[in-house]
Amino acid sequence: MIICICEGVTDRDVRDAARRGVVKLSALTRSCGAGGDCGQCRPDLARMLREHRSTTRTPPTS
Repeated sequence: MIICICEGVTDRDVRDAARRGVVKLSALTRSCGAGGDCGQCRPDLARMLREHRSTTRTPPTS
């Protein structure tokens, strides 16, 4: 499913970035552009990153 319409970023893209160690929205925006244009997707992006952090036991790297 597309999460960031402006940049065409999908939920899979966000989860992949989180698996690579992206934990902050600003780092996600730098990584794939999500959340960097209109901002409508930022709450969903932040939620997805929080959910990933809460389900992993490894310490974040960024």
